[in-house]
Amino acid sequence: MGLRVRSTNDVHEQTLKMKGTTVGGLHQRPEFNLPLATANVDIRLFDNEIWPVTFDINEIQNSLGPLFTTHFHRTTYRINDAEGNDFEVVFDVGEVATDKDQHPINEIELELIKGKPNALFSLANIIAQHCDVRVNNLTKAAYGYALVSGKALQPKKMAYVLPIVRNASTEQAFESAVAYALQHWQHNQTVYVETYRLQALTEMVRSIRLLLQVFSLYLPVLQCKELLELHRDLIKFLQKLQWQDEIHAIRYLRSRKGPFSKRLNKDSALMSYLQGRKEGLLNAHAPQDIIFSKQSASIQLKTAALLLNRPWRESAHGFDAPVLEHAHGWLSQGWQTLLQAMPNKTMQAPQYLSAQVILRQTLLNGFMLAGLFDEGREGFRAPWLDLAIGMEELNALALLQQILQETDLDDKTDLLKWTSDKTNALLNVMEMTRNVALNAEVYW
Repeated sequence: MGLRVRSTNDVHEQTLKMKGTTVGGLHQRPEFNLPLATANVDIRLFDNEIWPVTFDINEIQNSLGPLFTTHFHRTTYRINDAEGNDFEVVFDVGEVATDKDQHPINEIELELIKGKPNALFSLANIIAQHCDVRVNNLTKAAYGYALVSGKALQPKKMAYVLPIVRNASTEQAFESAVAYALQHWQHNQTVYVETYRLQALTEMVRSIRLLLQVFSLYLPVLQCKELLELHRDLIKFLQKLQWQDEIHAIRYLRSRKGPFSKRLNKDSALMSYLQGRKEGLLNAHAPQDIIFSKQSASIQLKTAALLLNRPWRESAHGFDAPVLEHAHGWLSQGWQTLLQAMPNKTMQAPQYLSAQVILRQTLLNGFMLAGLFDEGREGFRAPWLDLAIGMEELNALALLQQILQETDLDDKTDLLKWTSDKTNALLNVMEMTRNVALNAEVYW
């Protein structure tokens, strides 16, 4: 629940916003508006029926005070399309502020006054084709609350498993996974744009890979043209972000708290080279341009529209069947594919790295479906998750070996030996972990 007072040319209005839903930047929530004589809020003017029975309105009124203010210039357009849909398009430029800090506002907001909600996505896509924009699921109020807390927006890591009820339908499970991936994508792309933190970029790519895996897993059941096209578009889009894996490896090598810090951080020449290589990758691939690209906005808008329109209902059967009917088969199939990629025999670094994509896809399937099963999932997933981290460390060591072979650092010989020893030690640990993983009992 949020409360605001809006003042324009000495005309004041208070708005109470109730809890609603936000999917892909589309906000749907009830709100109540009342005119005010001054800019001072008075919640006693709202209808008593909107409050809980135990709500002491007078006590709350006396305790109210402003947390933050927004000051912006708004340009408003009222437009109609050929289908009779009526929109309000506003451009807001200004800032949200507390007495200690401020955050700029540069937003385009679309509101459907009358017509079909799907028309909003069509209009948003038109704007995205002509302007460098990104879809944002954070409101002005969200930035205000962040300022009040005194904490900058932080990257978000993915949850351990996706929350899902055991009797969820296939459609419900799909929509939950898509909404989670989209929210995770939009949050972390916002954090990267505002802070340039590489962890946010890594999490953004993880969420896009999750979204692709959601599409891949459910497409055979929820077959429709729209989902097939999105699956294809997302594969192409991810190709623009493959370089981020090297950025992630460099982060491992340069981290002061990482597994390699004791030896590598004291080598200033290597640290300088890695910093330059990282900056070169960022300059060459321009992640901010990718975030503001037409392709990025289009995929996010089409994905949100997919959840709104549910086109699979017109062509697919079984979307309302319990997802549990599919989960056993999907998890077993992924498990068998993983066993083929990682057989019960000694593996070296190249074999592990070649199996990385398959392990990631299998773990993402587990992320989506493990919430259906309470018992045994932690014991089964934990060693495989440890192996995934080990593969990331192997990637970093493989990159270091490549760099050392390409450059002529003073202590190159010593570093090459250290890299080899570290790789062998890591492989020994991974082999023990894999043995535990292979002998764990499946939870589905």
